[in-house]
Amino acid sequence: MAMPQRDDTIEAIKRLDALLEYAVMHGDAEEAARLREELRKLTDEV
Repeated sequence: MAMPQRDDTIEAIKRLDALLEYAVMHGDAEEAARLREELRKLTDEV
């Protein structure tokens, strides 16, 4: 994986993780599940 592509992937993971934490803290289970699935798809590519 090229460095800029890897950096973009890392930033996307960080962003999704922060959004997931926010959704969990605020009790939004549906959004948390959606974000977990998005994170899973992104990390499966790596």
